[in-house]
Amino acid sequence: MKWHRLAASAVVVGFLAGCQAEHPALAGDPAPAPGARPISPAGPARSQKPDVRQTVFEAVNAPFPALQNGEVTVSVRAHVNGVPIFDDEVKEICYPALISLPPTLPESERAAKQAEIFREGLQQIIDREIILQDAFTRLSKAGAPYLEKLKAAAGKEFDKTLQAMRKRSGAKTDEDFKEMLRSQGQTLDGIRRQFERNFMAREYMRSRIYPSVLLATGHQQIQDYYREHPGEFQAVDGVQWQDIFIDAGRYRTREEARAFAEGLAARARKGEDFAKLMKYDNGDSTYRNGEGFGQRRGEIKPPEAEPILFQMQDGQVGPVIEIPTGFHVIRLVKRTRAGLLPLDEKLQNDIRRKLQNLVVERETKKLLDELKQKATVEIDRHPSGQ
Repeated sequence: MKWHRLAASAVVVGFLAGCQAEHPALAGDPAPAPGARPISPAGPARSQKPDVRQTVFEAVNAPFPALQNGEVTVSVRAHVNGVPIFDDEVKEICYPALISLPPTLPESERAAKQAEIFREGLQQIIDREIILQDAFTRLSKAGAPYLEKLKAAAGKEFDKTLQAMRKRSGAKTDEDFKEMLRSQGQTLDGIRRQFERNFMAREYMRSRIYPSVLLATGHQQIQDYYREHPGEFQAVDGVQWQDIFIDAGRYRTREEARAFAEGLAARARKGEDFAKLMKYDNGDSTYRNGEGFGQRRGEIKPPEAEPILFQMQDGQVGPVIEIPTGFHVIRLVKRTRAGLLPLDEKLQNDIRRKLQNLVVERETKKLLDELKQKATVEIDRHPSGQ
């Protein structure tokens, strides 16, 4: 299936990440001008195209509908090309961010933060619906069952996610799980809809921008980026090393402790696995999987080990280092010398991923902006008149 080709590249489309992600069209925007009039459901004809950013801000002060005596209120928050977006959809997509607000947050700050979360969630759904409408139109005209395949893939992926959700929840039955969702103001159908529509929008965008990603992340582009950004690939002089500390206070005499440390060093030089010798460690390197403390000059402890480590060869076991409280048996795992890192396979993959993310971000914004220019987006006033 062609939508999955880009998935293997581990590229992430940022604007579909969730309510808490910063939205480029909203972050840092000024407040709407005084007297700005929101568009009501009975307002301008659907053919008119209001300013999307302005109307999103105008809707900020309209809260989620309150539930009275168990009554479920259904109201429309926005229209995208005449298709409604309901308050419940915005509430469900923002729920994780809303419940994460600190309980000690002052009421005024809480209200402002809730409005911000709502605004970003609404904008996310608007963007998603604009993308999906374009996807459904294009794929329906393709003459092949691409749309049905995309929907089936979304459903299959949600089923996998649902199993993990149920397991983490600890619910014993399906009904227990559904009741747990209801207690949180969510429904299984609502979660499924959000997940599947996010999945379809993400995969469709990936398919649209895939050619651009390929063109911008070839071997030549990787080499060019490496050559043009040498400051990003500078290695710092440092060491990765292992350490076994022998506490002299645990032995009858200091000489006995020294002798034991020398014996461990000798065993390591003969090829015995240094990691297995860690069972004799009396220090804290055991909690770091045997790794010595510090890697750069001025950071290494004990400081007596630093000049020795920077003179050793990779894999070498050094002389036993004596300090007032005992003895250190050390082994150099790897020395990194200052300078430009080699363009090996690992670094090439790192650069490729970075270029992919840059291209995805650029092309996603470009394509979404183009789709927005063709769309009619209206933000509706809440029925309460707020």
